[in-house]
Amino acid sequence: TLAPGDLDGLQALFRPRTHDKGEVLLAQGARWDNVYAVESGTLRMHLIARDGRDFNKNFHETGALVLPLTAEMEHEPALFAISALVRCAVWQAPVSTFRARLDALGRWEPLRTALLERLVGDKLRREHDLLTLDGTERYLRLCRERPALAAHVPVAQLASFLGLTDVSLSRIRRRLRDRGGG
Repeated sequence: TLAPGDLDGLQALFRPRTHDKGEVLLAQGARWDNVYAVESGTLRMHLIARDGRDFNKNFHETGALVLPLTAEMEHEPALFAISALVRCAVWQAPVSTFRARLDALGRWEPLRTALLERLVGDKLRREHDLLTLDGTERYLRLCRERPALAAHVPVAQLASFLGLTDVSLSRIRRRLRDRGGG
């Protein structure tokens, strides 16, 4: 927990930015030097393969704090891009200043540890789901756990995130709708 004065000092680091749909906040291969706090909208983390195909790694919705959690993530070229899925209001701060301020307050490592634990848990769950659940089960789990995401992410991007083709996901959605289950 931060004292009010400490919280004010931390908030003063951030500047509001609005990003239009499709706008890139972090280009793949660029240095990740900002922290993003999503006030409204959805950011997508995605990888662009050599052949130009776009693969979605994750989506960060309203309330998310998105930042590099390791020195490698901060200092090496970004392995993925971060873009606005829809028009977003985002608060942005330099990661080095943000980390230094939290470190001075003794709060950087606890925050980093909590975010890393969540990231590892999410990655393990996603890997498990991709290897053990069929496409319908993965889609239904997403609908249960992140209904807003399932409702507003375009089919092609949602399919990529679920490890499906857009045609497969469209068929799954149609089948569930016809059965009254989605």
